[in-house]
Amino acid sequence: MALKPVGGKYEGVWKNELKNGDISYYVNYRNEAGKPVKVQVGKKTKSSDFTVRDAYSKLIEIKYRLQHDQEPIIKGSRVAKIKFNDIWEVFKKYAEANKKSYQMDIWNYNKHIKPIFGDKAVKNLKALDFENFKQSLISKNLAAQTVKHQLVLTRTIMNHAIKHEILNNFTNPISNGKVQMPDIDNQRQAFLTKEQAKELLEILESIDLKTYHLTVLLLFTGARFSEITGSSSQKNKNNVETALKWSDINFNTNTIYFKKTKKGNARHIYINNILLETLKYLEENKKSDFVISTSTGGVILKMPANFMTALEVIIPGNKIKPTQNKITAHSLRHTHASWLAMSGLDILQIKEQLGHRTLEMTLRYSHLVPNRRHKATESLTL
Repeated sequence: MALKPVGGKYEGVWKNELKNGDISYYVNYRNEAGKPVKVQVGKKTKSSDFTVRDAYSKLIEIKYRLQHDQEPIIKGSRVAKIKFNDIWEVFKKYAEANKKSYQMDIWNYNKHIKPIFGDKAVKNLKALDFENFKQSLISKNLAAQTVKHQLVLTRTIMNHAIKHEILNNFTNPISNGKVQMPDIDNQRQAFLTKEQAKELLEILESIDLKTYHLTVLLLFTGARFSEITGSSSQKNKNNVETALKWSDINFNTNTIYFKKTKKGNARHIYINNILLETLKYLEENKKSDFVISTSTGGVILKMPANFMTALEVIIPGNKIKPTQNKITAHSLRHTHASWLAMSGLDILQIKEQLGHRTLEMTLRYSHLVPNRRHKATESLTL
């Protein structure tokens, strides 16, 4: 038997060209004991189109299984198919080491992705499987952004496996527009009246102080959730985390400084009386450098469930309303801006307060600003 290494990008694959034209493919690897092993994984014949790429793919799968303390299956020239759970475990280790929001990835995977794809062989999945997945999420009345997030996470997991050669000879079925992402309309129309906000805060103060103080921070600064809690993975150009820290609070000037991010401009926000009470309480009970954090001083990943529970008391049926009309944590920012507009603050000042990068983003509130044009027109006389 005259084995020859294939070489090139197929390192570890050997072949034996037989006199009848058949080609036997072998792979070389080290077993659990570290000893070199060379085994046949396939054969190209007149009735079989087994190729060198197939042999290399089997080598990668064998190595993957050995790395995860699994027995490689080689008999019958078949290697055990990699399941979605397998590539998720690899991605999870990467996320835990590199992503601040990895806990949200874990939650989303276990909640939405694992029940559908966890036990399925990745290479058997087609674009239609993910299109059906998208439709099933939409049918559950999940927000378009939530549906998109599940598709993006699924795509990212597969791309990670492809990049690190866990999957070979495989094209991501979600890439290149094969599965269309849902349209997202972030133009929320609903905001809280001052009476509703007062009642919401009264309920939260009686059942959940942390959620109460977080709601106060969001409502009276108009900041994004990520700017308060740091739950987003975004960082500004100086690699400073966007989470609000005690060093950003100036009690001498009564201002809060929000750092520049990819989404918004830097700005100072005035501390009113209700904000001051919340900040003083949080300062007395601080667990870390973050202004508001978990009980162990970590990052708050999402709005606590009690927020939506309290909202349901003052706005029955809020949870099942269409996205544009449903009050969520982000609606507190929208509420802040709407109140400013109704108080007569001009659009440019509202833009500065919210840290919008463009005026177009702020113009959505222009209809709430008392329209002086109408009064001026009414007063025109000859």
